[in-house]
Amino acid sequence: MKSITALLIGAVLVAGIGVAAQTVSRFQRHMADAQEQIATLQYPQAKESLDAAEQYLQYGRWIPGIGESSLKEVRARKAALLYWQGDYESVLPAQAEPVALVDESNVELQLVVANAAHRFGQAKARTREEILQALNDSASGYSTVLKNDVWHEDAAYNYEYIVRLRDDIARGRRPPVPQQGDAAADLGEQGAPSPDTSMKGFQIYVPLEGNERTPEGGEAGKAGERQRKG
Repeated sequence: MKSITALLIGAVLVAGIGVAAQTVSRFQRHMADAQEQIATLQYPQAKESLDAAEQYLQYGRWIPGIGESSLKEVRARKAALLYWQGDYESVLPAQAEPVALVDESNVELQLVVANAAHRFGQAKARTREEILQALNDSASGYSTVLKNDVWHEDAAYNYEYIVRLRDDIARGRRPPVPQQGDAAADLGEQGAPSPDTSMKGFQIYVPLEGNERTPEGGEAGKAGERQRKG
């Protein structure tokens, strides 16, 4: 009787390990698919892969190697997916101070929300005062990310950049930031070499045609017969 019980317990353990391994494998596969699809700008397919990965987490949070941290990663990636598509408003919580409403243990998600809040605020700002206020809000959002126990270098860089930009605009050292959609802002300024630039010293090499690649006097790789002088 004891041997049968032991066998049943062993079978249940083996089955549980198999289910756990299969869940981890499928979760990781969907995450890898999503990463590849985002890199190739296949956003609808990436969302499907992330949704599928999140479904597996509903049953596999207790499995080592997945757990709560994986759920946070999926949520951060889904928010980032919306951000890269320019859907900033969908990333933001409806209440004020959106970054503060994000779970502080999910620093990556907080950073995505802070980035989206900055883009959304700058897109709505029109006057100099509105732009400065939007930059103040952006700085506050990045500051919230930096108050966590986990240090985030990107958040620190963005915070410093926003503060310097805000101070420069406030003191008149630079004009307000151009609005999104401005061709000059997106594409930069046209440029050309100075009229005084000299082309002397530059050589232009033209590739040879196939029938021109045989060295004079012989085949390729073979020197021609040397002519004696005198």
